[in-house]
Amino acid sequence: MKQKTRTQSKQQSSSSGSTSQQREKPMAEVADKTIKNYEQAVRTGLKLQEEAARCWTHMVNQTAAPQDLYKQFSQITSMTNGVLPAAQRRMEAVMELMEQNSRTGAELIRKATAAVQTTSIAESQGKWLDFWTSSMSATRTNAEAITQIGTRYIDTWIDFVRQNTEVAQVRVPKSA
Repeated sequence: MKQKTRTQSKQQSSSSGSTSQQREKPMAEVADKTIKNYEQAVRTGLKLQEEAARCWTHMVNQTAAPQDLYKQFSQITSMTNGVLPAAQRRMEAVMELMEQNSRTGAELIRKATAAVQTTSIAESQGKWLDFWTSSMSATRTNAEAITQIGTRYIDTWIDFVRQNTEVAQVRVPKSA
């Protein structure tokens, strides 16, 4: 009899453990994606730094006239002036989204707490329905905002590449 009880308790603990694992799995996936995005951002930043270092090294190692150095420096400055405001706008949009998500999360917690504390079944169902409706609406709004931010980022990046490609094409002397 004790053997069955131990086996049953092991099965119950393993089933509750798998439920816990199922709940933790999406969070682990989000954390993994976040880490990958962070690593990509770091790699991109390092590439930008390496490119800047190469430009500076190239400028310093050249025995060009000061006017040429000034022209190259002004081109780099104009590229930087084009990138920084765009990056700042994208970061501001992300910060606004985070603030909005914080407010929405607090509101959802308030609704869930109210639904849990309700004693009447009919009223509780209504509050849970309101909670789930609000939750799905917040998810949709968040997905739309992230898509818009990503689209704007890609458009900005494409414009930046086009502008700098034009600058690079102007700098490259054509062979006759």
